[in-house]
Amino acid sequence: MASFRHKSGLTFVELLLAVTLTAMVGFTVYQSLAMGIKVWQRSQRLSLEEDVVLFMDRLSQDLYNSFLFSQIKFEGNEFRVAFPTIVSVPADRALNMDEDVYVDQVGKVEYYFDLGEDAVYRRQANYSQAVRERYGDSQLMVKGVENLRFRFYFLTENDELSSAEILDVIPTGVEVTVDFEDAGGRRSMRKFIDIPVGS
Repeated sequence: MASFRHKSGLTFVELLLAVTLTAMVGFTVYQSLAMGIKVWQRSQRLSLEEDVVLFMDRLSQDLYNSFLFSQIKFEGNEFRVAFPTIVSVPADRALNMDEDVYVDQVGKVEYYFDLGEDAVYRRQANYSQAVRERYGDSQLMVKGVENLRFRFYFLTENDELSSAEILDVIPTGVEVTVDFEDAGGRRSMRKFIDIPVGS
């Protein structure tokens, strides 16, 4: 009588099939990771441009809400601008309001370029701080900026003047230029902002 023994092990076809499936799964995982890294790099490239746009929009909103106020002056030069506007501050705790409630009040906002850090900052002051020329903490608006320039425009009876500094009257507009470098190369974004209360 012949006995058949069952041999354990893999045949060549089974081994080839297992290696092929493992390679396909590995290739799929690699492609997914590579695509994820490319998407992340592309989003980082656009991040700086988006931050510049958000900074310009915030500045536009603050300038739109600016007003004439004898105790708080418009000030500025090529690298900074400060002016009276409406600011949101935490509500007074004496009014028994929740901690996360904010109220709008007269205040002052300053935008400035820090050359050492290549960054644009915004800081604000409520009324009592503004009168004493004090501000709250600075808020980072854009990092990685090579240069920021403000140019102020004034209307006179005969002409339109432009200046790198604020004169004795409120400007009718501000031109903001931001220079930066990203994956798209060296670029410059410019925006002209009307000031409703300007001369």
